[in-house]
Amino acid sequence: MNSFFFVSLLVIALFAGLNEARCAKQVLAFQNSFASSHDTLQVHCKSGDNDLGVHFVKFSDPAYNIRFGDDIIRGTYWNCFIQHGPKYLNFRAYTSGLSKKCGQFTWIAKKDGIYFSENGKPEEKTFDWTCKYIP
Repeated sequence: MNSFFFVSLLVIALFAGLNEARCAKQVLAFQNSFASSHDTLQVHCKSGDNDLGVHFVKFSDPAYNIRFGDDIIRGTYWNCFIQHGPKYLNFRAYTSGLSKKCGQFTWIAKKDGIYFSENGKPEEKTFDWTCKYIP
C-alpha cells in the first residue's frame, strides 16, 4: 500500500513538473477598446491575499497585463472589478483547472460589454456592463 501511494505521488509530481515546464507564466490582460480618446478603463484585481491595487488603462494604451504562475496545490484565481464611468463589472477573470492553462487571457472592454479572447482567438462577448444608479 505504501509503495502504491509513493508511486502515485511521484507520478503526480512528475506531471506537475512537466506541466510547469511547458508554460511557466500566464498573462491576464485588460484592454481598453472604447471608441474615444477620453475613455479610461479602471481595473482592480485580487488573487488570494495578493491585491494589485487600482490601475487605469487609457484609450489606445497598451493592455494592462498581470503575469502569474498557477498554484498547482491550492489552485489559482483572479477576481477583478472593472469600471468605465457608471458602468462596472465584478467577475472572476481567471480560474486554474486540473490541466494547466497556458498563454494569454484577454478581457476587452467595449461600449456594449466585455469580450474575452484566449491566446489570440477571436473575441467573444462574455458579459454586459452593470450600471450604477447615480441620483
